[in-house]
Amino acid sequence: DGKPVNINMAANLRLACVFFALIASALAGCDGTFNNYSIWTQNPRFVSNVTNGLLYSADAGPGNTLRIAHVYGSAYEMGYAQGQLFRSDILQFYSEFEDYIDQMIQPYIKNLPKDVQEVIEKYGAMAALQFTADLTKPYTPQHFFDEMKGLADAIGIDYANVVRINMFPELIKASCSMLGAWGPALAFPDNQLIQLRALDFGIDGPFVKHPALIVFHPTEGHSFASLTWTGFVGTVTTFSGIMGVSEKVWLHYNLTASRAGIPFHFLLRDIGQFDTCLDDTINRLNNAKRTCSIFVGFGANHSKQFRVGMYGHEEVLVYNDFNYPSYLPSHPKLEGLVYVDKHTQPSDDTCMGGLMQRYHGTISPEIVIRNIVGPMASGDLHAAVYDFSNQHMYVSVAGSPPGQPSSTTVVPAHARPWLRFDAAALLRQTL
Repeated sequence: DGKPVNINMAANLRLACVFFALIASALAGCDGTFNNYSIWTQNPRFVSNVTNGLLYSADAGPGNTLRIAHVYGSAYEMGYAQGQLFRSDILQFYSEFEDYIDQMIQPYIKNLPKDVQEVIEKYGAMAALQFTADLTKPYTPQHFFDEMKGLADAIGIDYANVVRINMFPELIKASCSMLGAWGPALAFPDNQLIQLRALDFGIDGPFVKHPALIVFHPTEGHSFASLTWTGFVGTVTTFSGIMGVSEKVWLHYNLTASRAGIPFHFLLRDIGQFDTCLDDTINRLNNAKRTCSIFVGFGANHSKQFRVGMYGHEEVLVYNDFNYPSYLPSHPKLEGLVYVDKHTQPSDDTCMGGLMQRYHGTISPEIVIRNIVGPMASGDLHAAVYDFSNQHMYVSVAGSPPGQPSSTTVVPAHARPWLRFDAAALLRQTL
């Protein structure tokens, strides 16, 4: 029409179109969006201490605080220290848990062994937890019972109830996502390993109000950090600097199942406390008296590699980046990368596979947090990224909207600000 064209404006519009096209491409098939919050990197604030424990707080802003407890000594002493540090919180959590467990367990009953289903139908979920405790007791290492006894003694509550409540992961399954990336998958491939654990367990229960990062300093084994809940001695998310652990339910396991074995969350904790390499964990998985079926993700600082174990009552199958089943287009095989999305496997969802292809060769902790976990919308209750080479542990937990601590709205972990901890400093912390 004869009017002059602003060349800079036209160029900017073209760049904007390219930018939004790239965003649309990266998010294709995904339910979430990028996480652009700043990552908190400051030092935790000291709060209090007891004979064998220290309590700190990571104050990442209004509505985003996470407690860090260090517990030391024998199993009994560590349990006692946790009970002292979190007494009122544990009492509240246990009370809320007992009120909620019957409702919480309903979606999972059909996947439980028939004998457990019958106990729930006749006597309720708490009775099923006792039934599980009885079945697993002969196969559970004594140090777990010692720790639960210490916790019960410190608080002054019934030891048997502590044991029952600590059985809940055996009855309730979580969706979850995981990945391990090394070598050619990374932005900086020399001698690195990055691991994701995203826990999808729902954000409508009592767990949202009672998160904690507990760093165990045992007299046997080595120190390890567990992203968990107060009053819980097992782990589903742990990093020792030597080993990292991820977990997800294996729903399509179709062989026999049993609850007469070691509770899987106790086995996962023993990986964090005692194992030093991939072979240690593979041997532990194979030699365990196994109960329910899960995917176990485990990374090792020694080899800077990650494996996924499909862990069931009758068998264990271990996969790396070459032998993991590839099914297109949802799960392409990529060198230096093993991953499992939050859906039932084999998954036909294309989100995670598409993101793996998009970011293969550029993966870093920040890319995982901002460009992978966010778009996948995985990790609603909590999520963690383990950076083995830099000995960093990144975590996020569900909670109120950032800057709104009094809000009753619960925002999933993947959509909230993350916190970065110096894991090496946490693990060498002394009393």
